[in-house]
Amino acid sequence: MQQKHGIRLSRRGFLMLAGGAMALSALPVDWAQAAGNNDPTAIFNAIRKANGLPLMATDSRLEQAALYQARRMASYGKIGHSVGWGNGFVSRLKQAGIRGPAAENVAVGQPDTQAVFDAWMKSPGHRKNMLDPTFSHYGLAWATPESNPRRIYWAMMLGL
Repeated sequence: MQQKHGIRLSRRGFLMLAGGAMALSALPVDWAQAAGNNDPTAIFNAIRKANGLPLMATDSRLEQAALYQARRMASYGKIGHSVGWGNGFVSRLKQAGIRGPAAENVAVGQPDTQAVFDAWMKSPGHRKNMLDPTFSHYGLAWATPESNPRRIYWAMMLGL
């Protein structure tokens, strides 16, 4: 299989990639359990309002991109913006049909939504993304590896 950037992918490589995608889709995701009954939009908008910024709304494309990244991190057991082959931030944006300015926050280990938002607000780079007045929409997701369902991987995508 020929890729746009001139990267060749053998049949075996393609089958491994497809199998990995199927495994990712099987990872358990129970939003209410990880959320700890904390509404992420209410938490995020309280932060934005306290900083004199417009409120955020969820976006299904951003949520899907965040869910893909959270599942990918959980599957690989690694946190990052590029986990695994062919999973860069820009390529995920394109795959989700997201255009325009965008940012991503990732985290691991926080037990609920309040804890992950608190952690991001204490990190200068993540805080900058969350308080960027350019963004009006977001998607938040989490996933756990089957081997350790208590280890939560978080991803948030921000965009227009």
